[in-house]
Amino acid sequence: MISRDRIRQIRAESESEHRTQEWADRVIDELLTEAETRNAVDTAVRGMTDSKGRNLAQRIVTVKRYGTPPTAAELDEAYDLLALVLAAGAKYGLTLNDWDLVDDLPGTCRDLIRHKRR
Repeated sequence: MISRDRIRQIRAESESEHRTQEWADRVIDELLTEAETRNAVDTAVRGMTDSKGRNLAQRIVTVKRYGTPPTAAELDEAYDLLALVLAAGAKYGLTLNDWDLVDDLPGTCRDLIRHKRR
């Protein structure tokens, strides 16, 4: 998933006088690869819910933690991380319910993103 920082970097580079056709080709290739990855992940987790019928976005926002509430950017990144982990697990037949038996995966994803940003 392309990060907001990467989007800002591409925008800044696109305004540079040093941009070249090779730069544009590289950026387009990166964005197309990102889109293909996102499509594969979305397909793997589309419609995935837990045993209570909550979807991934609902699970991310309902995580209870103390302290400062997460920012929208943190929630976006945590959702992307959750979707990637679940898509990887889906290759082995794992569902969100399977993860819930051993860990609070949505909470772990939020904690990891929060820790990374501090």
